[in-house]
Amino acid sequence: MRRLGAFLGLLIALLVAAIPARAAVTIDFYSHEFNLLARGGNTYFPHGFVILRGSTEDGAPVSGNYGFTARNIFINVLWERVTGEMDPTPLPPGYVEGANHRFPLTLTDAQYRAVLATVERWRNWRQPSYDIDERNCVIFVKEVAQAVGLQVSDDRKFVRAHIEFLGDVAQRNAALLSAQGPQSAPLQPVPASNTQTLEQLVREPEAARSR
Repeated sequence: MRRLGAFLGLLIALLVAAIPARAAVTIDFYSHEFNLLARGGNTYFPHGFVILRGSTEDGAPVSGNYGFTARNIFINVLWERVTGEMDPTPLPPGYVEGANHRFPLTLTDAQYRAVLATVERWRNWRQPSYDIDERNCVIFVKEVAQAVGLQVSDDRKFVRAHIEFLGDVAQRNAALLSAQGPQSAPLQPVPASNTQTLEQLVREPEAARSR
C-alpha cells in the first residue's frame, strides 16, 4: 500500500507539472520623478506610465510600455496645447529602473484589449493633442485604470499630480489589489519642502537654455 501511495503521489505530481501555467497579462503602474540628467543632459519631467507583460490566453506574448507625453516640453506648454505622443518603445535604458513601481494588476484578455483600445485612441488624437490640464500623462493613466475596472477619483487636484493620483488609486482598490497578492509598498506623501510645481519644472530648463 505504501508503494501504491508513493506511486500515486508521484503520478499526481507529474500530472500537475505537465499542466501549463495559466496565461495572464499583468499591467504595472509606474511613476517617474523629475530628472535633469536623463537623455544626455535633457530633462525627464514627472511622468506616469504603465507596462504590460505576460501572455494572452492563447499564448501570444505581451510586452509593451505606454504613457502619454508632450513631444517637446517648453514653457508654452503651460498655456497652450502642444504636439503629444506616446512614449517610445522600448523606453530609454535605465528609465524604468529609475521609476517607482506603484502596483500591478492581473488582467483578463478583455481588459488587455480595453487597454490597447485606450492606447490607440490617445495615439490618434488630432494634433496638437497634449494639454497640461486636460490631456496629460495623469489623465491617460486614469483612463487606462478605468479601462481595466479600477476605481478612480475625478478630483481636479490630481490633474498634475501623478504620485498622489496613483496613491489614491491604490487606496481605492486596496481590496482588489491585495486579493491578487503582495503589492508594492504604499505610496507615502511627498514632503511639501521637496516638491516643485510643474510650472517651476518647466521654467527652470528654459532659464538654463537662455543663459
